[in-house]
Amino acid sequence: ENRKLQLAQLEEHIVKMERELERWDDQINQYLSRLKEYEELIAQRSTIEEGYTQFAEAKRLNDEFNQKLGLLVKLNDRKSELDRAIERAQAAMLTDHAVAQNRITELEAISQKLPQLRNELQQMQAEWYQLTEVEETLRRKRQSSQELRTQVHYLETNKTRLEKEIEEIEEKLNLLSTQSDAKCPLCETELGIDERRRIETKYATDRDSKSNSLKSNQTERAQKKMELESLESETSQLEARLNRDKASAQGKASILSKEITEAEEASSKLREEREKLAEIEQHLAKKDFAVIEQEALHEVV
Repeated sequence: ENRKLQLAQLEEHIVKMERELERWDDQINQYLSRLKEYEELIAQRSTIEEGYTQFAEAKRLNDEFNQKLGLLVKLNDRKSELDRAIERAQAAMLTDHAVAQNRITELEAISQKLPQLRNELQQMQAEWYQLTEVEETLRRKRQSSQELRTQVHYLETNKTRLEKEIEEIEEKLNLLSTQSDAKCPLCETELGIDERRRIETKYATDRDSKSNSLKSNQTERAQKKMELESLESETSQLEARLNRDKASAQGKASILSKEITEAEEASSKLREEREKLAEIEQHLAKKDFAVIEQEALHEVV
């Protein structure tokens, strides 16, 4: 029984040893395979070293290329940025050029009106002179109206006086005809028939004369009043027309004066705008804009 156990253990040990031998055989084969590979590598050493040298050089060139590529990208970005800045500056100057040209066109159109405006102003001055003559005519008509009013007033006063005197004469005549013991108004003596008739005749003649004067006065007064009414109507119409013409002339003169001032200012500004335009064109011709950016662009390029 003991031998069987020992035999079993021996067999088990033999199996383990066989397995161990197999493992060692595998390792030896692996080592031999690696050794063969190493020998092959050693045999290819010059080729490998040459390849590695080429790889190192290629890597160096690639790194250098990547570095230059990065620098080139930065330079291109900088160039694009500078180009945009220069284009913006040029566009701004071209805009200023267009604005200056438009301004010059406007100023030329305004300033070219100056001779015509001055001619119109001279015509307006002639119209003012005519209005001055109309004012003088109006003044004379007013003076004539005042003189007529004075005459009418005098005639009305004279009418009242004549009517009163005629009334007084009539009263005296009535007294002479109704009183038998009439007395002389100067000496207070009684009047005889002849003296009474003589006085009555004198009063009657005086009354008739004053009546004729009154009629003449009334005729003249009526005529003067008609003349006054006609003259006042003419004066009123003339004054209204003169006021309208003066208001119109003043409005035109004000507008002309303003337009002439604007035209004169335009002529003065036109010189400045042309100088400004010439300066802008000179800058454009010389590319004298964004100078710092252009210098930087030359350095980049």
